[in-house]
Amino acid sequence: MKGTRMAGKLKIFIALATTAAAAIAAPAANAGLLVTSAESCASQHFSQPFSAWGDNANYTPVPGGAFEPGQKGWALSGGAKIVSGNERYYVRSSGDSRSLQLPAGAVATSPSMCVGLAEPTIRWFQKNSSLLGLTGSMTVSVLTETSLGLVTETPVGGGLLTSAWSPSLTGVVVTNLLPLLPDDKTAVAFRFRSLTGTWNVDDVYVDPFARR
Repeated sequence: MKGTRMAGKLKIFIALATTAAAAIAAPAANAGLLVTSAESCASQHFSQPFSAWGDNANYTPVPGGAFEPGQKGWALSGGAKIVSGNERYYVRSSGDSRSLQLPAGAVATSPSMCVGLAEPTIRWFQKNSSLLGLTGSMTVSVLTETSLGLVTETPVGGGLLTSAWSPSLTGVVVTNLLPLLPDDKTAVAFRFRSLTGTWNVDDVYVDPFARR
């Protein structure tokens, strides 16, 4: 009888341990769209598109961030659209001919991509078409994901008031990045929002591992 009771307790212990292990593993299984659709780190190609401005960091393009035909599409709303006219430096390719236009109230969200956890950075090219570039406001934020698959949005930068194509300042992703992908990496996406004025954005790049 005593042996039977011990066997029963052992079965209960094993069942509880299995349930606890499943509960711990559950958040990874609940990973949401950012993680499941993120472009792999292995597919990234690096260059130094901002070296002419004293920034020698190695950047990789945000998926679809040149806005050229055949690239991954961004989610566009509020009048955001792809238009003719490339940033004037042609840092990605001399054959590029498109850019993103954001009138007031427009929002554009990139596909997700893989980054490391050590404060990745983002830069892009921009110009403001409103009153010689002297008015207007644009925000840039990063979308990240919790272990439960919930998406959070954190500001990382904004638009510079200039009527000519210019590189942005460096936006640092200072948010709580969780290692939801192998090798201590995670998935992020970026959102550009025009609050006032009309903006053009082109050639969006990320230094995913902050190698500075």
